Amino acid sequence: MKSTESAPLANRLDDARRAVYREHILSVAEDEFGRVGFAAAKVGDIAAGAGVSLSTVYKSFGSKDDLWDALNAERMKEFTQVVHAGTRLIDSPFERLLVGARLELEFFAERDSFLRLHLNDGLSWGTASVIPGAGRGAQRDAWKVGMELTAASAQAAADAGEIRPLRPSVVAALVISALQVWLTDWVAHDRDRPISVVADEVVDHLRSCLAAT
Repeated sequence: MKSTESAPLANRLDDARRAVYREHILSVAEDEFGRVGFAAAKVGDIAAGAGVSLSTVYKSFGSKDDLWDALNAERMKEFTQVVHAGTRLIDSPFERLLVGARLELEFFAERDSFLRLHLNDGLSWGTASVIPGAGRGAQRDAWKVGMELTAASAQAAADAGEIRPLRPSVVAALVISALQVWLTDWVAHDRDRPISVVADEVVDHLRSCLAAT
C-alpha cells in the first residue's frame, strides 16, 4: 500500500513519463506526415517508428486527426513564442513585420518534416486561411492565427506610414506567399544555400515591394 507521501511522487513520475511519450510520438508523427502526407500516414506505422504499442499511442491521442491537431497546435505555440521574443524590442512596425517574416522562414527551415508536410499539401499559404475547406483541423487554425498576426503588424506599419496603404490582409498574404515561394525553391534545389541568404533575399524583396515611397 502506497503512503500518502509516495502517491503524489508516483503520480508526478507517471505524468512525466506520459509527457515524454507524448513528445516522442508527436516527433515521429511529424516525420511520417512529412514523408507520406496526412492521408497516407498510418497510426500503426507511427507507433512502430516510435517503438511503442498502438495502445500507447491511443492513450495520448484518440485518432490520427488528434495527432495532426496536436502537432500543428504545438508548432504554432512555438512559432508565436519565437516571433514574440524576436520582435518585442523592435520599435518600427515595418521592421517587426520583416523580422517576423525572417523568423518564420527560419522556423520552417529548422523543422524539415514540418516544412515538407506543409509544402506537400500543395495549397497556397497566402490564401488557404480564407478558402473554405482548405487545410485540416488545427492546421486551419494555425494558418488563421499566423495570418491575423501578420495582418496586425501590417496594419501597424501602415498606420505609422512605413508601408504602402494596402489592405492588411493583402500585405499578410504577400508576406506568407513570399515565404512559401522561397522555401519551395530552396527545397527544390536541395537546400543549396544557407537559410540566412534565403532570408536576406525574402526581406529585401518585401522591403522593396511594401515600403512607402
